[in-house]
Amino acid sequence: MKYLPILAAPAILMLALCGELTATADDTPPAGDAVIITTLLSDGTTNTWTQADLIAALQLLNRKYHRDVQSADGRRAWHGKKVREIVDTNTLEKVTVYEDGMAFTDPAKITTPAQQVAAANQYLPPPVMTNGIPARLAAARIRQRENSTTTNIVNVVITGGGDL
Repeated sequence: MKYLPILAAPAILMLALCGELTATADDTPPAGDAVIITTLLSDGTTNTWTQADLIAALQLLNRKYHRDVQSADGRRAWHGKKVREIVDTNTLEKVTVYEDGMAFTDPAKITTPAQQVAAANQYLPPPVMTNGIPARLAAARIRQRENSTTTNIVNVVITGGGDL
């Protein structure tokens, strides 16, 4: 079967697990809409695949894989648990290795202390606002105003006739 090497190894494995591979007698690729693979469905019926069907399916599978491995959850779904992470401080890269041996190299994230504080603050509950300012600040300003407007009256009594 000289025409099957155009298929990716995972796709051949998938097709082999799903059904049986068929080929023409002279090992030439089938022309046009000729059936090149027949798979057996779970209900016992067969599903036929042309070369165009296989190419379209592999393109869909390829796009899905590349979309999924953009995120950590997608990488875990395709390659298993994370086995280890290696951070190279010279090249500022992080290599993540998964159960099946697949390794992804990503640029290391460099964060400043201010960025770390901002990231931690996002998990704090939002402040209760009063007229656009936090309630605690508003209460402190009211206390300060009350303390500054209060005047203490001091009566000083001076009696005469004493020695100075």
